[in-house]
Amino acid sequence: MKDDQNVSAEQTLQRLVDESFASRLWNRDATLWPEPSPDGDPASKTLGWLDLPMRLSMLAEQFADLNSQLLRDGLTDVVVLGMGGSSMTPLTLSSILGTSDSPPTDRPAIRLHALDTVNPTTVSQITTELDLSKTLFFVSSKSGTTVEPLTLEAHFRAAMADTVESSMNRKNFVALTDPGTSLAERARAGEFGTWISTPDDVGGRFSALSAFGMMPAAATGMNLRAFAESAARMSQQCQVDSKENPGLTLGAFLASNALAGRNKVTLITSDEYSRFGMWVDQLLAESTGKNGKGLIPITGEPDLTLDDFAPDRQFVVYKSEGDEKRIDHAISALRESDHPVFVIEPPTPEKHEIAGEFFRWQFATVAASSLMDIYPFDQPDVESAKVKSLEFLSNPKTWIKDIPLSIALEQIAGESAPRYVAVTAFLPESDELTAAFSMLRKAISEKTGMATTFGYGPRYLHSTGQLYKGGPQNAIVLGFVSAKYDHLAVPGESYTFGQLTEAQAGGDFAVMAEGGQTVLPIKIEGDLVEELKTAVRALNKNYTRQPYLNEQNGNPTIRRPSND
Repeated sequence: MKDDQNVSAEQTLQRLVDESFASRLWNRDATLWPEPSPDGDPASKTLGWLDLPMRLSMLAEQFADLNSQLLRDGLTDVVVLGMGGSSMTPLTLSSILGTSDSPPTDRPAIRLHALDTVNPTTVSQITTELDLSKTLFFVSSKSGTTVEPLTLEAHFRAAMADTVESSMNRKNFVALTDPGTSLAERARAGEFGTWISTPDDVGGRFSALSAFGMMPAAATGMNLRAFAESAARMSQQCQVDSKENPGLTLGAFLASNALAGRNKVTLITSDEYSRFGMWVDQLLAESTGKNGKGLIPITGEPDLTLDDFAPDRQFVVYKSEGDEKRIDHAISALRESDHPVFVIEPPTPEKHEIAGEFFRWQFATVAASSLMDIYPFDQPDVESAKVKSLEFLSNPKTWIKDIPLSIALEQIAGESAPRYVAVTAFLPESDELTAAFSMLRKAISEKTGMATTFGYGPRYLHSTGQLYKGGPQNAIVLGFVSAKYDHLAVPGESYTFGQLTEAQAGGDFAVMAEGGQTVLPIKIEGDLVEELKTAVRALNKNYTRQPYLNEQNGNPTIRRPSND
């Protein structure tokens, strides 16, 4: 890292210390940020997340017997029906810790799933795979009105209606929502086996340590007390006005580099922590992506060489046990090439330290937002896409013009950083398809030097979607949709899951285009994996570029460490 970058981050950190940012935040000082958008909640109603680490031990006590009770009831699976903050933490924890921390060998483990899509293929697949009578569904929605979880709830209730247990299936549904919502009122009326009230002063992307993240974890047998210890430790460290404050240190790094033109926050982790990158996506993108500004998270990136990194990058490296050699190699190579690098080393190798990381990143994000003059607790541009989607849903024949993938890639090949490519896919998620998109991302970065993001829809709508609409208008959105969706009916509605999916894609593409982004919609008729492979071969064959750095023999590849 260059000396001036070191000084910039160091000076920025000193500013946070001198201005008593930590003390003022813990004292709920709303003047740390600009005013919220007209419909945004004031800071006084959004800072409850600061108290969650100290309350987590009480949640651990409340849910101490939950897993045992579910096993006694014969349940085998837990499914979270939610979007954004309601699903990202369960997705992350299930990936890192699996089903439970150390399930006894004399009893089965309860499997944790997070369903954050209305893609009909995916919905049909999980419906078939599960024994619904032995499944507990968490209907998770802070507002109580989120269309995706409510639509999924209706589907699973209808799917269970003909079973012998149908008269009792309300016990298979738990409502997680704020007090006073329509979902809470339904729960009070007896439509759910249980209602857990979630804190109304905690925004969705700051809710990891609330019941939204912790109750599903407890249901599968994860150790909430260990989470509480990690989160409380990090919380205490973030209370001091000191350069040793881990939240301030990360926040200063993020903001100072972004203000210097390096707003592509590239997260490097081992494979087992890759889902944590999706959680970071939402936190950074939705908190900072507004008013033409924003930290652009680059996560889950394929293997690239140093020559593929433009000078719009900053790197955050998360070191976990077992990958030290490869991680150290990546850190060394990046620093030698003058890229700014921030290294996070958890205090112990225990995977429960992820709870402390949730808090560190939340603290860092609000600190960086203050430095960048951004209000981090609203998402003013999300509603516009919802409205446009309803228009598309009421008139299914409405659609923006799509183009062939080859033409889209030809246009992308002529672009360069600091632009970036946002790949979105309203398609059924699979390992094979994700790997194919990873090949595409790699080819784009190698040929253009541009960073790439990737997300399945509608998941990304509740994550990076705010950034794409409200952040820097220099994205090239490569949006994939299916030319034909399965006709799976939505109970009680006049439309199908496929029509809802297509309307969400069309609405979001239209709003992004109206806001100034370059949107390239791609409709897929046949085998997308083969089409992507063909496109990548053509891109590699037909396009070359000059590297950003001087070519050197043996220029190292920066790889995401694996656990092989």
